[in-house]
Amino acid sequence: MLILNLFAAVLAVMLPPPTAGATTPSERQLKTIITVISTPYCNSLANHFNAAFVPMLANDRTLDASSVQLDNLDTLFNEPNYEQRFLAVRDKLGRQVTVLMNSLDEIQHEINQLRDGSRLTTDPQAAAQVHQAAQELQTAYDKQRQLSIDLQGMYQAMLSYPIQRVHPALGGFSRAEMALPADAKDVKSYLKFNSQRNTIATSEEKAVDIAYTAAQTNCTPKK
Repeated sequence: MLILNLFAAVLAVMLPPPTAGATTPSERQLKTIITVISTPYCNSLANHFNAAFVPMLANDRTLDASSVQLDNLDTLFNEPNYEQRFLAVRDKLGRQVTVLMNSLDEIQHEINQLRDGSRLTTDPQAAAQVHQAAQELQTAYDKQRQLSIDLQGMYQAMLSYPIQRVHPALGGFSRAEMALPADAKDVKSYLKFNSQRNTIATSEEKAVDIAYTAAQTNCTPKK
């Protein structure tokens, strides 16, 4: 027997979508898995799901912190110390981008390994469950990767932004930029930040449900 360490699915670590009225982790009914049969299929499910999903949750928390910096960026010119605030936001965002980018290759590797685990069973339903769980993780990962690249591009642009020569009365924009639509001047809207995070949260939730069902169906002793 083997303890199935799907603690990403077991513990209260799932992040809700960043929308109003979302269910908090403490309000969710948690799924627990006690023991499983030790087979190549079950071992692959437990090991590679965890190895992909846990750092993805860590990235979600990093994106929470980046969300705060994007909010600060939209309002920093409202204060007289906007230059110092800009530099602080840039520094924090740069460190967050580094964390995100450093995690991506290993997460993709583990998702690939999880998907390959579908070949470790002759049961077509069990194989499909693993493939579907991997696909949901892939969808969430692709959005995390896109946001990481977008934030990296923003950080690089901030490195060359002439903060000492901007017009705070114009919110840091040029007169031409002031004529742009409001969404084009809102950082989160421009990056589609919230909608991409909603997709991440939804796909992560689905991945957990599918992996849990696969473990319960294929990796627990039959009564």
